[in-house]
Amino acid sequence: MGIGILYESEEWSTYALWDRIEAMGIPAKLICMEKEVSFSDLEDCELILNRVFASSQFRGHQKSLEQTPRILKELEERKVPVINPGISHRYETDKAFTAKVLEQHGIPVPEIYGIVRKGGEAERKVSYPCVLKPNCGGRTTYTYILNNEREYSEALCEIPDIEMLAEEYIEPVYGYLTRIEVIGGECRLILKRSVAENGLSAYHLGSAYQFYPECSEEIKRTAVRAMEILKIETGSMDVIETEHGFYIIDVNAVSNASEDNTETFQFDLMLETAKYAVKKYKEMKEGKEDDN
Repeated sequence: MGIGILYESEEWSTYALWDRIEAMGIPAKLICMEKEVSFSDLEDCELILNRVFASSQFRGHQKSLEQTPRILKELEERKVPVINPGISHRYETDKAFTAKVLEQHGIPVPEIYGIVRKGGEAERKVSYPCVLKPNCGGRTTYTYILNNEREYSEALCEIPDIEMLAEEYIEPVYGYLTRIEVIGGECRLILKRSVAENGLSAYHLGSAYQFYPECSEEIKRTAVRAMEILKIETGSMDVIETEHGFYIIDVNAVSNASEDNTETFQFDLMLETAKYAVKKYKEMKEGKEDDN
């Protein structure tokens, strides 16, 4: 039939991606993971593109988080190609695991102090300031920069009852984070994103973006290598550069953009993602024809 898109978020990017794939002459099917999904809903799809965000739990989309691993596992067992398969989805939804794997491969990441939950106690080995953030989440929701044990304990009383990751705080001494969009093993968009007054960096916090053509080749090579390790074909990462090197502080197996982002950056992330998916789909179809 064509390409199936697993999604949970009713936002511009979901429908923009579907529209751009269809505009290239390839049928596309949207599969909402907030509904009950079985393999029969996907069996007419020859390629699947997974776009279930870790931040879905903050939109009340727990069903998507619960059933996506099952669906991805079944797709793998049935040998249906998936862009960002089950292991990639785990990296999307488990930041501690992601950091551990990258560290094992010699890629610089912040030190992980531990996983805590609401009402718990501060990890004894925490050094301050530190970062406390959801182990499965995004968009800086429930993300804190904490300066002492009192602030840490207060934060543990404020958060919802979810796994929270305590990690080393890396100061963005240059006043920005580096955001890198990687598609098909290439760095396709590299931006500087300024740090807001609260020390965090995000579009919704008012952070300013600017193009970053002078980003070092070492960082770009490391970004590509990290995505290869994590088996993420289309995704993004945030990097903090310091006087002594750089650290990957976050990795996303699902990249997102809004319509105004597209206009501002003169780069249509959904179009480029669609191009990659369509190219892979056509290559896959041609390979099957050659086998026959």
